[in-house]
Amino acid sequence: LPTRIIEKREKFIRAGDHKDDLLSLFLKSNLNEVEVNKNSGAGMSMADVIEECKLVYFTGQEITTNLLTLTMIVLNMHNEWQERAREEVLQVSRNNKPHYDDLNGLKIVNMILLEVMRLYPSTSLI
Repeated sequence: LPTRIIEKREKFIRAGDHKDDLLSLFLKSNLNEVEVNKNSGAGMSMADVIEECKLVYFTGQEITTNLLTLTMIVLNMHNEWQERAREEVLQVSRNNKPHYDDLNGLKIVNMILLEVMRLYPSTSLI
């Protein structure tokens, strides 16, 4: 399945129709590398592209999990900020289920996440 997705995306890129997602950026860069260094073995193989995508995906997933876990711990230690964040979410979402478009209005939540990242940088976990 990943091979078919990559082959399909390469066809779109060669046709000049591509997106700016991570896979397309990898493939576009790889195709440019191959074109610049014709017949020199430059560029990544299909297996390399798949492995790079998996690495980025799983690393990002782990960092996000750690950030959310640490944020819950910090908010548990600082109930006043937990309450302020909760009130902000309720206010911005107007007591409805939060929506993606509401994220820009969550200034306190964003501030809390940035502070947790400052206090506990993910690079120390790598």
